[in-house]
Amino acid sequence: MYQVLIDGKDLYYPGDKEYVIADAVTKLQMNDSGTFECDVPAINPEYGNIKNRRSMIQVLKNEKEIFYGEVRESEKDFYGTKQVYAVGELAFLFDSIQPQAKYQDMTSRQLLETWLDIHNRQVEERKRFYVGMVTVHDSNDSLYRFTNQETTLDCIREKLCEKLNGYLRIRKVNGKRYLDLVTLQEYGKICEQPIEFGENLLDYAENVSASELYTAVIPKGARLEESPIEGLEAYVSIKSENNGKDYLYSQEAVSIYGWNRCVVSWDDVTEPANLKRKGEEWLKDNQYESMVLELSAADLSILDVSMESFELGDSIPVYSRPHGMDRIFPVQKLELHLQDPTSDKIQLGTKIKLSYTEQNKGHYQYVEQQLENNRQTTAWLQSAIDNATSMMTGSKGGYKVTEFDEKGRWLRDLYMNAPSKEQATQVMQINMNGIGFSRDGFDGPYKNAWTIDGVLLGEFIKAGSVKAEALSAEYKSSVSDEIDTTVTAKFQVAENLISAEVKRAKDAEEELSSSLKLTSEMIETKVSKEGFGSYVQQYYDRILLGFNTSSKYVQITAGAISIYNNGVEQSKKRSMFDQNGNHFYRDGYYVGMIGTAEWDENTAHKGLVFDLDVQGKYMAWAYKKDASAEIYKTIWSFEREGTMTNEFGLHAGCSINMHNWTISNAKLQNVSAGGKRGWSGSIPIVTKIEDAGDGAIRWYFNTIDVIDGIIVSAPRQ
Repeated sequence: MYQVLIDGKDLYYPGDKEYVIADAVTKLQMNDSGTFECDVPAINPEYGNIKNRRSMIQVLKNEKEIFYGEVRESEKDFYGTKQVYAVGELAFLFDSIQPQAKYQDMTSRQLLETWLDIHNRQVEERKRFYVGMVTVHDSNDSLYRFTNQETTLDCIREKLCEKLNGYLRIRKVNGKRYLDLVTLQEYGKICEQPIEFGENLLDYAENVSASELYTAVIPKGARLEESPIEGLEAYVSIKSENNGKDYLYSQEAVSIYGWNRCVVSWDDVTEPANLKRKGEEWLKDNQYESMVLELSAADLSILDVSMESFELGDSIPVYSRPHGMDRIFPVQKLELHLQDPTSDKIQLGTKIKLSYTEQNKGHYQYVEQQLENNRQTTAWLQSAIDNATSMMTGSKGGYKVTEFDEKGRWLRDLYMNAPSKEQATQVMQINMNGIGFSRDGFDGPYKNAWTIDGVLLGEFIKAGSVKAEALSAEYKSSVSDEIDTTVTAKFQVAENLISAEVKRAKDAEEELSSSLKLTSEMIETKVSKEGFGSYVQQYYDRILLGFNTSSKYVQITAGAISIYNNGVEQSKKRSMFDQNGNHFYRDGYYVGMIGTAEWDENTAHKGLVFDLDVQGKYMAWAYKKDASAEIYKTIWSFEREGTMTNEFGLHAGCSINMHNWTISNAKLQNVSAGGKRGWSGSIPIVTKIEDAGDGAIRWYFNTIDVIDGIIVSAPRQ
């Protein structure tokens, strides 16, 4: 049973003839204030006591408060009925502003308590909050945040809830309002009554289609040190734990929806058994983490579930056997129609679909944030200017020394903090090559300099921080980890050239550096580490990738990828892949390709071809006998005339076993059998004997002709 109070007095009591309202709807949402709307007729005794920004509405369900908020609107319609609109008490945090401030090394509880204290000082007693349970933290429980005149609620939601996956919950103890910041799992109860779907699951999904759900998954774990396939990385798989198969699947889902596979990576999982467990969990649980389900009370009735048992923030087990889903869904939204429960709605899931106004608010806040980032960059630049001005105008006197060479010519001017360069620690040197600054004495290093060749060397120019304000660079007045992470950056500007170089100082590890060069013809990027490096050059018509220790290059042009060895020129090209296939080169010769083709006489016949071009002399299949062998032995080849054997045709380098298959239309020459070469010649035979009479016998003779052991002719009679 629902009951509605206004300032502690009845506004609606079921069955009463005077304390009546119409179309009462309460909307509740996680991390949101919620709303209440209703129509109050003139016969209601509290009709005249409804005051905007003063009256407080309380909604009870079975004597338990589910909404408490302030009336914001109460407009009369044509019939004199007041249309009342109230917002939940969390909106009180919109009524205060957080000042511009910086907070660091604070826990999430300390931040929430600080911001609530500031809020409480700005509002009346009935709108105050006190810090309650705080169970969300970052990895080291040490937060760094800025506030810049946001409302307190925006500040808490954006800087704590969104960053730490926290949820706001209001509790009241002895009349005191507490604000908890907890995880989703700690917010509500776990419901014993599950919701079980059939194939109709997606009928209720607001943001997921059938094509986005997978019936099989290939789990991929941590990267292995060695790979059986050269050029490809190898990863931990589940084959050893899954009967040699690298995939998992839902049998029922596959039987209904067919196979739909995907690869999911867990980079930190090194054990196949753990990887298999994670894959199984993903298949039935985690792949549905962004799904949002919206159901009405009528829908739940069909599913044999009562909506009465659900509250905001509760966790509900949801099953769908046809989809292989077994997941806990949180109640993110409730829409309760106090006088028509059949119209109630519930939204399950962790991703909430924003309304049009909420989306636009998000876009506006994003633009505001970008503008604020630019303003902060400008502020850092101004801070640098102010700091430099203070140093230049407020400095004490130092020492200037001018040095000349043995011929009396000017060498340099030294501006120092000591009378001699041997004693000085801070040195500014001006000579013919430029201006340099050292904080380590005359011998340097000079980490800040402007040299005559146009290079500006800045120790504190942060890589990637150059903004659009005429090369304004982010500046910070102090760098606490200077020794460990010193970064040197160079910028050079000349005609048709802009280049930048960033280098991390070498410490216990290897040196790491990168550079960027822009000219009128191309863009070049380089990255090197411990003597090894790679670079990319982008031209208008091609892209070149290279590696400094292997002299191997990859060039990408329109529709083609080429591989070069020891230089990017035609004589160094080794292969090219294009729409026709893979082409091969050697020492400037184009030898042929492996690709696809169609039959000239019937273009419907497609096939794979091995083409030897006119500059190619032979095609061969070869093998390496064992690991100690230094060469590959040819076992089958095709040769042109004038090559190794000087004989056109196919040449075998090993025995051929036909396995009782027929060789047709063959011409045989120089045949051997059992180690013996076939004999060639004529064999005389008697073909006929007859009685010549008078006791005499007549003989008839002929021959059988043999070539290479094969009978090629014999008498027919």
